[in-house]
Amino acid sequence: MKVRLCNHILNAAGCLLSFWALSSCGDSAFTAKVEKTAEPDKTFELNVEKIETDHLYSEYFATYDSVLISSCPNSPEFLFYVSDLKNNELSGAFMRKGQGPGEYLGLTPIKRIERRGNDLIALTYEPHKRKLLEWNITQSIETGKDSIVSLGFYENSNDYDFTYSAMYKIGDSKYLGYTPGFSQRRIKPLLPTYWVLEGQNAVPTHGISVVKRMIDNKDSQVAASKFFNSTWCLSPDNTKIADAMSWLKQINIIDLATNDVKSYRMKDSPGEGIFEGEMEYASYQYHNVVCDDNSIYALYFGEPLSTYKDTLGCYWLHEFDWTGKFKKKYRLPVPLVRLWVDSSNNTLYGYSTAEDAIYKLKVN
Repeated sequence: MKVRLCNHILNAAGCLLSFWALSSCGDSAFTAKVEKTAEPDKTFELNVEKIETDHLYSEYFATYDSVLISSCPNSPEFLFYVSDLKNNELSGAFMRKGQGPGEYLGLTPIKRIERRGNDLIALTYEPHKRKLLEWNITQSIETGKDSIVSLGFYENSNDYDFTYSAMYKIGDSKYLGYTPGFSQRRIKPLLPTYWVLEGQNAVPTHGISVVKRMIDNKDSQVAASKFFNSTWCLSPDNTKIADAMSWLKQINIIDLATNDVKSYRMKDSPGEGIFEGEMEYASYQYHNVVCDDNSIYALYFGEPLSTYKDTLGCYWLHEFDWTGKFKKKYRLPVPLVRLWVDSSNNTLYGYSTAEDAIYKLKVN
């Protein structure tokens, strides 16, 4: 019998920046000038193909050609399950959860799979120990054992022991991490920030945020620390970040070479004034985003968050290019909560909680 091992959204705290300001009328909270962009008039009905497999154990999935990986951060046994989509066979379970030798209290889901020679390689990390790990997926499949190389430890960007919610390896001894916004009494609120970490000890050298200040609102039904939270992805060449916002119909593109931020808001999006109200019926905007060399794909909800329980996902997919142009909008036949781009063949996949299945999305 197929067992659901995990299907929970990961939570992570933010990190402290050295500046904070309360909201003031007429002053934008964003780092860059926000450009208004038009939404396409035409809607495309997107065709999807269900992937038949008996070995999908999590919404945190990853694919490379016929390899399917389920990342299971809440599993009581193994943290990763690998299967073969062509043969519908389980290839193995790896990284046992625990505190003994060769065990892990928790490992982050896979964000990217790269081919190195004949091997498939992925980065993960153990937040409890601040330990970076490189997983040789191919060697694990062939030997049936964990094939892990320690890349050393990383430093957090603050004194509160808040770690990164996601990390990428972007060069030799160079990483990119993200910390969402956070606020709590007696602690200065923290801006959502992208951090570049460098050196043997992966020390944060500088941070980039799409906002320059937070907005304080004790009457809001949405926590003020979450106003500017986003879902994000890194371009395949490691040069740009696509950042899609949770409460504004807006995407932000960050150039890592120049630290330049460009913000693009749809003309029908609410403005920042929404954060001054109670936000009781505020629409939840972007839920998940992935990208390839040419396009950014974002799952869009567009309804009050209270209705999410009725749909269990998003029925809309928005496609942008790297200049911020809104290229296409698609209507999905099934609600999706998670996306993945397979870099081996540039195929877009999505996971549906309602159907407990993954789908190939035929966007071209």
